[in-house]
Amino acid sequence: MTVQSHEEDWDDTELPQAEEKDSLTSPRAETESEQQMIRALAEHKVHLQETNSDSFAFTAHPKWNSSPIRRETHLPRTHHTSVLNQLRKDIEHTKRWVGIKIPSEGYLEVLLGLNQAQSPTHHVFRRLSALAPDSTERECTQQHDSDSSSSLHFRAFREENRAINIHLTGEGACIEISGPSPACHVLANHGFRETPRYVASLRIFFERSTSPDDIEEQAEPLIASLLYELDVRNRLNMRPPKWPSQRDHRRLSASEPPERIIRFPETVVDPEVSALFRFAGSASGNPPLSFLSYYQVLESFFPAAGKRDALRKIERELTNPLFNRRNDRHLMRLLNVGESTATASESTHLKMLLDECVRGDILEEFFGGDKWGKHFTKQGPIQGIEENINLENKRTALTHQVAERVYKIRNRIVHAKDDPKYQDTPALLPQSDEAEALWPDISLVRLLVCEVILSSQVRG
Repeated sequence: MTVQSHEEDWDDTELPQAEEKDSLTSPRAETESEQQMIRALAEHKVHLQETNSDSFAFTAHPKWNSSPIRRETHLPRTHHTSVLNQLRKDIEHTKRWVGIKIPSEGYLEVLLGLNQAQSPTHHVFRRLSALAPDSTERECTQQHDSDSSSSLHFRAFREENRAINIHLTGEGACIEISGPSPACHVLANHGFRETPRYVASLRIFFERSTSPDDIEEQAEPLIASLLYELDVRNRLNMRPPKWPSQRDHRRLSASEPPERIIRFPETVVDPEVSALFRFAGSASGNPPLSFLSYYQVLESFFPAAGKRDALRKIERELTNPLFNRRNDRHLMRLLNVGESTATASESTHLKMLLDECVRGDILEEFFGGDKWGKHFTKQGPIQGIEENINLENKRTALTHQVAERVYKIRNRIVHAKDDPKYQDTPALLPQSDEAEALWPDISLVRLLVCEVILSSQVRG
């Protein structure tokens, strides 16, 4: 989630230092129009921090709430008029991505970055500025608003002799990749000192005005197609970032505090299992991939669990004092044990594994209390869940309730949406709000893996 980069993967300590301010130059007084802009931005929860001689420093929008590091944006004072003019329109934040939209003008702009962790901003700038539109592109006939068409060229890249400036014309819309507009930058971007997190944006100019919801609906397939071709044709794997969840699901954890003491290893674990387990923990930017990696560890124990279950059943038949080796019916019972094991479904294997390896009190402790809220219920954020995890359910064992939930989520991640077996529930996509809500389930499946590995030590 590629392993998607989360905003916390951006290491501020590696950013280039901003140019030192000229301590001998006192900032000039704010003009009336600048003060109007400052008041208008405050209505959008972006507040002035500092006035410099050539720029303003603003707080980042509070939607960027996932990091303890103070984020800010710097706006050149020469661009304040463009920001003020855009703020006077029906401008609002986009919901699906980090950006802005002016539906009455058919205008949408989202920030753009590489789809990988810790991508240097200079690298993004150089790759994008080297691109050129197809020479066969038809001339744009739309009259674009000058404020929506203006772009920032950040101080950190002024030594570069080129800018990001790509304009593509299509049926009913134009697409532009460039530096972000002043309004998009100050309302949606964030940075560290004067270095912005995102140095480019993707703008769509539709020919007609539309509603706030419809403009994002219309933009989504265009954005998806453009990003696909950028990857295939230009080897640029990019994405528009999403706003951080206002509830950090990763903080929901049932784990004990880490041990301070390190010991000589006593747990015997297969190298492949260890690799999958550690990879799952490293995929913090891609929750579905983390979930699947833990699930793959469980899968690796299915054959052994099925074999042990079959051996127990066969032993029970053979030790039955009424067993008669000359009785065909008794022999068929033995044969049925082998066949049932060989033909058991994956969900059945998962239930057998959890029944055998997971301690009931550990599961009860995991689900006890109010730490998960409604997450493990039908009202939780994960679609396709038909039953609550219910500790009071006497008809279905807790291990079976857990197995059914884990298996359903696994199917939503790996199966195509057009598969008729899963047509009632959509695919669980990476970089979606639902994917970001998976963290409690990832904690659950991680616990199951630890229990299964522990059980293998006892049997070993």
